[in-house]
Amino acid sequence: MRITLDEPQVDLLAAVDAGNVHTDPRFTLPDFERVPGEPGHRRATQRLQPLKDYRLVELDPDTPPDRWGVRPYRLTGLGERVLAEAREQEAADRAGEAEPAASGPDR
Repeated sequence: MRITLDEPQVDLLAAVDAGNVHTDPRFTLPDFERVPGEPGHRRATQRLQPLKDYRLVELDPDTPPDRWGVRPYRLTGLGERVLAEAREQEAADRAGEAEPAASGPDR
């Protein structure tokens, strides 16, 4: 199966890896991403769905819910591999942009 993610999905995958995405059952759309500044959280339910469909993320079964039922998401093994590949591709793209545009005998 080929997995294709856009940049915001890769960013959300990285946020899951950093421990910044959780579910809160007190809300109808219960998934949130912790972000800097106000209000401090951003809804993630719809953005998270493709990652769940690809089985890249899951609720962390090793972390019990807090007193409000909040539980973090974590990457699956496949999610870790996809994120590592995306980071490698991003680094390669940046390295390619840093190379000089002109080359030839006069250089």
